[in-house]
Amino acid sequence: MKILVTGANGFIGSNLCEKLISQGHQVRALILPGTPEWYLDGLELEKVYGNVTDPESLKPAVKGCDRVCHLAAIAKDWGKWDSFINVNSIGTEKVAQAASSAGVKRMLLTSSVAVHHYRNILNGDETLPRDCGHFAYGRSKILAEDKLRAVCGKTGMEYVIVRPAMFPFGPKDTTSFFRMAEAIEKGGFGFVNSGRSRICVGYVENLAEGMSLALMHPEAKNDLFIIEDGVAPTWKELVTLIAGELGAKMPWLNLPYPIAWTVAGGMELCWKILPLPAEPILTRYRIKAASYDLVFSGKKIREKLGWKPKVGFEQGIRNTVEWYRKMKALNPKR
Repeated sequence: MKILVTGANGFIGSNLCEKLISQGHQVRALILPGTPEWYLDGLELEKVYGNVTDPESLKPAVKGCDRVCHLAAIAKDWGKWDSFINVNSIGTEKVAQAASSAGVKRMLLTSSVAVHHYRNILNGDETLPRDCGHFAYGRSKILAEDKLRAVCGKTGMEYVIVRPAMFPFGPKDTTSFFRMAEAIEKGGFGFVNSGRSRICVGYVENLAEGMSLALMHPEAKNDLFIIEDGVAPTWKELVTLIAGELGAKMPWLNLPYPIAWTVAGGMELCWKILPLPAEPILTRYRIKAASYDLVFSGKKIREKLGWKPKVGFEQGIRNTVEWYRKMKALNPKR
């Protein structure tokens, strides 16, 4: 099949492209002009350039495709509301409209467990309410899911929505894992509440396998799936494993939740008032994510589609640390 992947030159997108190619599919990668393309080095695929907010640029991208995997998004916990809505929500609608007009059979949307309000969650499934409140990224993903369903309801195109684990990780993760490993090596990583909270994790190769299965499986039609590896380490257990692979000392910094929440709120206020660059070092979202048990269940995709993770948690961490070391060697001044 010919498959369009939006956001192909990103962490999950590039790994998904690699998986689809290995399965014999023809992959077309939609790339936002000016964004890094090294993620796709060595992959035999077709590159096209466009913007999910520009319908005209989407027409040649979807032409002749059988399936569309939509991953292009602003995936951050800090930013302007309008940007999240424009790219994540309206962008999803435009991709869906272009895909349906081109006769695409099925479109897969990568959403997020951030659609849920973070409180202690154990074995949370797809029936949990989407109640994230005013968190811009989570709200934009709720709207994206709704817009995809609306377009498909009108046109008859099939859809699948996947929500990756709370902590997806693996090679090419230049944001979460890379920064975390750097902070551990430099002694700048810290825990909230001693790192007791648990999170579900998902190694990217397993995630890509699940996404490709959901994209093709007839039983996945018009359905929603959480994809996670069935492992729920505490933050301390996760960091202990990473630090061990890095040969680094365990972090000593620890803050109680009330103090961490107050500090993060103060930082957010400073970034709103002052013209400070980039984003706050701490945000209330990050503090929440580190303070509650956030364990979601991929039972549904296991039972309905027969998916199961092939790469174990510890092996996944080893693979990711190995990639991290190679990246650091290529850019030693970082």
